[in-house]
Amino acid sequence: MSYQVLARKWRPKSFTEVVGQQHVLKILSNALSLGRVHHAYLFSGTRGVGKTSIARLLAKGLNCESGITATPCGVCDNCRDIEQGRFVDLLEIDAASRTKVEDTREILDNIQYLPTKGRFKVYLIDEVHMLSRSSFNALLKTLEEPPEHVKFLLATTDPQKLPITILSRCLHLHLNVLDTSLISEQLSHILQLEKIESEPKAIQLLAKAANGSMRDALSLTDQAIALGNGVVDAQSVSVMLGSLDKTIPFLLVEALYQNDGNALMQQIEAAATQGVDWDNLLAETITLLHQIALLQIVPTALGDYTDNEERIRFLAQYIAPNDIQLFYQILLMGRKELAYSPDKKIGVEMSFLRALAFQPKTNDNNKLVSNTKPTVQAPQPSKPLPIQASASKSDISNATSDSMSNVPPVTDIHQKSASGTPQSEHNFQQDELEKTSRIESNAQSDIKHSQNNQQQPAKHDMPIPDDVSSMTKSILEMRMQLIQEEQNKKKSELVEKNQPIQASINASLAHGTDKRSHVESNENNLNKPDKDEEQITAENYQWQACGLIETKDELIIDTKSFRESLNGDKTPEMMKKLIDEMVQKDAWCAEIEQLDIAPLIKQIAINCSIEQIDDENIVLHLRSAVKHLINASANISKLEKAMSNYRQKPLKINVIIDDNQTIKTPLEMREDLYQQKLAQAKVTINQDPKVAMICQYFEAKIDETSIRPV
Repeated sequence: MSYQVLARKWRPKSFTEVVGQQHVLKILSNALSLGRVHHAYLFSGTRGVGKTSIARLLAKGLNCESGITATPCGVCDNCRDIEQGRFVDLLEIDAASRTKVEDTREILDNIQYLPTKGRFKVYLIDEVHMLSRSSFNALLKTLEEPPEHVKFLLATTDPQKLPITILSRCLHLHLNVLDTSLISEQLSHILQLEKIESEPKAIQLLAKAANGSMRDALSLTDQAIALGNGVVDAQSVSVMLGSLDKTIPFLLVEALYQNDGNALMQQIEAAATQGVDWDNLLAETITLLHQIALLQIVPTALGDYTDNEERIRFLAQYIAPNDIQLFYQILLMGRKELAYSPDKKIGVEMSFLRALAFQPKTNDNNKLVSNTKPTVQAPQPSKPLPIQASASKSDISNATSDSMSNVPPVTDIHQKSASGTPQSEHNFQQDELEKTSRIESNAQSDIKHSQNNQQQPAKHDMPIPDDVSSMTKSILEMRMQLIQEEQNKKKSELVEKNQPIQASINASLAHGTDKRSHVESNENNLNKPDKDEEQITAENYQWQACGLIETKDELIIDTKSFRESLNGDKTPEMMKKLIDEMVQKDAWCAEIEQLDIAPLIKQIAINCSIEQIDDENIVLHLRSAVKHLINASANISKLEKAMSNYRQKPLKINVIIDDNQTIKTPLEMREDLYQQKLAQAKVTINQDPKVAMICQYFEAKIDETSIRPV
């Protein structure tokens, strides 16, 4: 007897043998038990999940000699013929090879004949989405109203390609992808019955490689049995599947943790020598990172890493959760961009190098330090520097750098001093006078604009090296003193209490006083601390916002006026109610509603009170607010014609402007009626016991402006 592959040998023979798909089996079992079987079923799902097998079991339940049942006997002639694929009334059609409309019409020509042996003639069309558009159109009418003895069973892996007209005529049952645990359990059961030795690790690899398909799992198992010479072991299965050794992802993550780029590249080279699938390498590493992150939250979550429990627990304990998330995101994006890299190996290497670049380093004291080049810090003064209240740390550092930039190089100073001391002193005195003159000449204009400038942080004296000569040291001290004076000058302009300095400067400029003494006096005035102000140091410094624009005129919103502007006074229903009531009370209002006139002409009428002079002459008293409506004489003519037709006699209408409130217009009468209803509504609300209880117990207030009559 020829060998039968496992996928065919272990095809389920009843609903109880089907792996998974319980939601579909329950629907079909109940339909068969209740006798409510649909005339067309559509089974969809990925390959190898049981579409054709379930369709054959349904055909067996429909044609079993014991009757329509969810548990066919499996021993009658019909059941055995269906299992062996030779039942005459079960027509299995491969739509992939019979896509033409002629093939479909040939099938439909024989559909009218009764079944030969069974109870129903079952048409099982596999891969139905491969049919042509004409074939679908030819099938529509028969699929909607087939004969009573015909059942259609359609199977497809791509239901999106089916026309909506086909989908609407079928009962669509979608088969889910099988879980790895279900596939592993079924493989263990089959191998046990086949008396084939197996390892749980090998079965787990096969189930995972099947990607949710039971048929693929059985086919891979056949291949593993042949490779292992009748034994399914993990090593043979790993070689067969080309699976990645799980130690490689561990070594890669450990190299990232240790910040060892050399070891990281060595492991990637080792994976390349094994002919690894680079996408699979990233996927396995991402899976490991996911399991580590999960283990940090759930200590019992080991997943598929029970063989490496000690190793994964070590990583979960010592790698920071934020680093795990960072590695996961970087490798995930690297896998997404793998197709765009010039070489997949290059893409994998760059992904891991990117993760390594963002990995923080640790020093000997186990403190995280930035992975950047060290920067040269400026020398620190021997005493703490006072910090301005509105100055930030960056401003202070900038001030320090600016002060250093104003100090001339020591070599340049040595050159000046080498030429002779008198010349050096003369150059410095001249430079000092020029700088002082420039400060005083700009003082007047700078003070005028001081209110528009933000306060600048103070620049402090830099320490002078001890190894310089006395002459050089003296020159540096004088230069830095001049810089400090210039800075103090700027600060004095921003303080209101130092406004008298401006007058002093003006007086000094007018009388030609000594410039040097003037600047020093300003410095002495500025350096005097205010008794009420606390001296600001690095310990009590607090950041304060500066340069804010205060809004003088704040926008004040009257909520009641705003709400009243949004709420309309009268709803369309209320307007209709007012018109109907006034029709009953006033004859002129009733006549207006009966006239066949345009809305503009009607506006003229409702804003007029009527005065009957005689049978043919009528005077309309129009309010001055709407006198613009009668600018065109044609409007009055239209109203006159409409009233003449209504009263069935010729009329002469004269319109005069009159604001006398003695006789109300229809519009004014409607407004009076509305105000009466509004007043009554307010009384009703205020007297309601429930409203009174709410106001009493919850301190609520009635907003009478929101009350509207209904």
